[in-house]
Amino acid sequence: MFLGKPNSHIILALDTESKAEAIKVLDQTHDLIDVIKFNYPLILKEGLSLISEIKQRYGLKILADFKVADVPVTNNRIVELVKKAGADAIMVHGFIGTDALLEIMNIANNEIGVIIVTELTHPGGLEFTRPYSIDFANICSLIDAYGIQAPGTRPDQIKQLRNTIGENKTIVSCGVGAQGGDFREVLKAGADFAIIGRAIYNAPNPREVVLNLRESVNV
Repeated sequence: MFLGKPNSHIILALDTESKAEAIKVLDQTHDLIDVIKFNYPLILKEGLSLISEIKQRYGLKILADFKVADVPVTNNRIVELVKKAGADAIMVHGFIGTDALLEIMNIANNEIGVIIVTELTHPGGLEFTRPYSIDFANICSLIDAYGIQAPGTRPDQIKQLRNTIGENKTIVSCGVGAQGGDFREVLKAGADFAIIGRAIYNAPNPREVVLNLRESVNV
């Protein structure tokens, strides 16, 4: 719905150092990927208008990976700004609680998809997010959010989370590539999209990397 039907199953995490570098990578890969993901660093440097500019230039879906995690009044302002900028979905932390998530859903107003972060991909994610990841997935179903984030570094957890939310919710899986997650394994485990960044944008030939990824899953 919000991010569209998967084709390549690739979300490009565009965490480059500058807009110029981002455009260089996108010029090579935009026709091979499904979604562009922005995180805070590039947006803080170049401005929120970059979302609108890139969306207009390439016509791709945009995921704002801002991992919103504050009190409702602040969360709501972030979601409103991101929605106005033209993003199609936004990532928010599950630990902010059901009341804050319901307010976000109200602000989203079915105009932007809400994706709940369940578990971070680095080792520290096992300390404080893993014990509650199933709870966060259950909240996704409870409030009828668009989907969840699941750790691409742990395919078994993706399977468990998919079983928890069922087949009708979207799973985006980060940590694929540079962090060790395997593209084929995360899709096999139940993810709809794999988020891949450094393995693509730091490569000498980003287009070749994406073509090889697509070929590996016969897209």
